[in-house]
Parts: sequence; C-alpha cells; structure tokens
Amino acid sequence: MKMLKLALSCALILSPSMAIAGQQYYEARSDAMGGAGVASSNRVGAAFINPALLALQAPKFNNFAMLLPVLGADGADKDQMLDKFDSLQDSYDALDAAITAGNATGVDKFRDDLVSDLESLKDNNAYVSVGIGFSIVLPTHKMPMAVFYKSYIDAIGVAAIAQSDIDSLNGLDANTPPGLADLDSQGAVVAGVVSDLGVALSFPLSIVNMPIAVGISPKFQRIDTYNYVVSANNFEASDFNDSKYRNDEVTFNLDVGIAMEPISGLTIGLSGRNLISQDVETVEAQGRKFTYQIEPIFTAGVAYDWGSLTLTSDIDLNAHKRFEEIEGTQYWRVGGELKATDWFALRVGYRRDMKDNRANIYSLGTGFEFGRVFYLDFTGIVGSDDAVGGVLQTSYHF
Repeated sequence: MKMLKLALSCALILSPSMAIAGQQYYEARSDAMGGAGVASSNRVGAAFINPALLALQAPKFNNFAMLLPVLGADGADKDQMLDKFDSLQDSYDALDAAITAGNATGVDKFRDDLVSDLESLKDNNAYVSVGIGFSIVLPTHKMPMAVFYKSYIDAIGVAAIAQSDIDSLNGLDANTPPGLADLDSQGAVVAGVVSDLGVALSFPLSIVNMPIAVGISPKFQRIDTYNYVVSANNFEASDFNDSKYRNDEVTFNLDVGIAMEPISGLTIGLSGRNLISQDVETVEAQGRKFTYQIEPIFTAGVAYDWGSLTLTSDIDLNAHKRFEEIEGTQYWRVGGELKATDWFALRVGYRRDMKDNRANIYSLGTGFEFGRVFYLDFTGIVGSDDAVGGVLQTSYHF
C-alpha cells in the first residue's frame, strides 16, 4: 500500500500535460486571442482581467453593459481513461459473478479481461476545467465600476495501478478461485474550485494629457478542494464532488491593475490577481492529501488597435502553481482580432507555457453583434494530447 501511495503521488507530479488551463477564468474574446486581455479586454471582461481598463474605456461609452453568462470548458482524456475504468468494472463484476457461480471457463476469460484492463490503465491520466461567470458594468465616468462573479474548477484524474493485482490475477486458479476482494489499484480525482464575487472599481487619471487609470477589485473568495481516491473497481469520476471528499474555505482577496494609453491606439497594462496568498489542504484519502494554492500572479500586456484590427500580447511576470505537488506555469500569450464588418469579428490566438510544464494552446473565435445591443461570442480551443475546449458567452448593452 505504501508503494501505491507513492505511485499515486508520482503520477500527479510527473504528468504535467494533464492540466493545461492557465487562466482561472473564461472570457470568450480574451480566450480567442490566446488568453491575452490585460491591455485589450473589452468592458464586460475587464473585471476578470484588469479593472483599470474600465476607466480607460469609459469615455467611449455611456451605456449599461452586462455579460450574462460566460460558459467555458476544456479537457483531455487522450488515453480514454474513463472508458477503460468502465471496462475494468465490467470485467471485475463479470469475474466476481463467475467465481460465485463456480464457472471455471468464465473465471479464466474474465480474469484475462481484467488483467488486460489493468495493464491498459497504467500511467493514464485525464483533466477537465470548467468555468462560469457574469459581470455588470455601470455607466459611471467618474469612477467606472462593475460587479462580477466567476467560478472555475480544475480537476485532474489519474490511474494508479498496483502490479500486485496483476500478479495475483495471473496466479489465480480458475478451478479453485478465492473470493474477489477490492483491488489495490486505485483511481483518483484531485480538484480545486475558486469562486469570486466582487466589485471592480476604476479611477481615471491623466499625466501630461496621457490617459491612465488604476483599478482595484476587492472580492469574497471561496476555495473548495476535492480528493477522491478509491479502489479501481469502485471508481466513478462523477462521485468526486461528494461532500465527504471536499474541504472548503471562505476568505477575502484582491485584484489590482493599471492601464495607460501613451499614444492613440496603444494600450499598456499591468494586472495583479489574488494578491493575498491562500493554501487550502484537501481532505485525507487513502493516506494522502494535497495542497491547493492561491498565489499572486502578475501579468503585463500591450495592445494596439487600428480600428478594424487589434493585436495584443500578455506575459506572466512570475510562475504560478495550483497544487503544491504539481509543477507551475508561466504563460506568454499572443493574439489578434479582425473586425471584418461592423457586426462580425474573427479572432485567433496562441498560448505557451514558458516553463514547458503544460501543453501549448491554439484558439480561434468569432464575435457577432446584433443591433449594438446583443453580442454573441464563440471560442474554440485545441492543444496537444487531444485537448479540446470551448467558450460561449452573451452580453447585452443598453
């Protein structure tokens, strides 16, 4: 059992490609441009990314805006791990039934099937990230502000296969088999959920006639962690969010930002998110627990807007971890938006982890405007290890 716990820990540490998300929020326009938005986000996304942009953009607008909702998800199961667990459970149940019935032919067949399923699950992993959010932007020019909510989950699944199971099954006598006990092999899901509810406040300034703004976003923050570890024959990925596997903490946190426009069309931005560090431990499962981290992350961005074409790039100024036991990320993001007509935009982007711990991400998105009131945005995401994802959002401007 000690060796299996070690194997599970190593699987989480040594499988960096299984968790590629790096934003902790979804926003369709930003995600379509590789996740860049510190200098280029529009009003409805600014509260998620850089609150200072609210004031920088306020002179161009005098209307109320609402993003409701944004929905996003991405994931990868390159090994078809979940399907293999289903197959393993079928083989396990069939073997148990054959042993109970004294069916030596069935025992021999389903034992081989179970061994094959265990072998196929070695070193398998999968991940999924899901997010939801909204923002309400108030048309106040002296102190532009927005109320926002966002919730984001990272879930990592791994298979920890015990060689002792395979050896015991291979040595099983089909004519006189013992009763079937739970496997020593395990399936595990480790997850963290961060939910923010706050208000973004932005303050317009001017230095030598250069527009500049600072922003601050105080927020209530809830952090939920999950640590689901069970025998492989009982593994159901959807069970991971049962309350007995969950630990949670409610706290306060803070985002800040600055944005300036040194020349017309050029925007430079800097954001700092989650300035107050938090560590939340998971519950203990099978003798193992993990630590989910909320760490400050600072990002600089630049964007140039030619009217019909916008190019932008962001770079993280420090590395950032989710789980203490899993290597961190530090992203460079680049993207662009082409406004083909006054009602249709096409966006493309790329995101690269400079630490080389996560897959590189490519994104493509579109935006539609209906009567300057209703906006509909789509984004598609692809990466290595068969990673795919998408973001959908609607926003309203009155």
